[in-house]
Amino acid sequence: PTPSVVDTVPPSRTYHQSEVQATARGRVAIDPWLRALGSDGSIFSLGDCSCLAPAPLPAPAQVAGQQGSFLARLFNRCDLGMEDTALPPPQRRPDAPFSVADAVTALATTSGKIAAPFQFLNLGILAYTGSGSALAQLQLTPAESARVKGTGRIGFGLWRSVYLSKQVSVRNRVLVLFDWAKAKIFGRDITRL
Repeated sequence: PTPSVVDTVPPSRTYHQSEVQATARGRVAIDPWLRALGSDGSIFSLGDCSCLAPAPLPAPAQVAGQQGSFLARLFNRCDLGMEDTALPPPQRRPDAPFSVADAVTALATTSGKIAAPFQFLNLGILAYTGSGSALAQLQLTPAESARVKGTGRIGFGLWRSVYLSKQVSVRNRVLVLFDWAKAKIFGRDITRL
């Protein structure tokens, strides 16, 4: 027996979700704490296979990445109450650090015991279109007016700067920069072994 199992299971075979499938459209409907609706609270779903009822989230990788980080924090900081059948909001452990999201939740619910629900932060959209051009829309603040947009070479510069900033180490950044410079000077290597 293990405390957690990661698996991909069609929602119709594990628990009853018929009342929310009009919104979910074949995906696993979830609550704000990423627990599958219709389950006992022990099934969590994230990424593009899940649908936050009643307002679905977009399906890019940044949503799944933020949901994964949220679940890791939730598992580390909260008593998930899996023995309860009513699926109350997860309760914070008293020894867990108090974050800004926890403070906002405590203010909204007048209780510091409830864990903060998942909140998606749109960081923007990047798309490489080839031949040294790209589309970029970066979200600086939650306001609609605070978007930086770029197309063509400007979008390509934004795309490359974000790509470099997402590299996990200085070594990887140097290797990527070296590869870009090599491709610019000598062209792409098209040989195959």
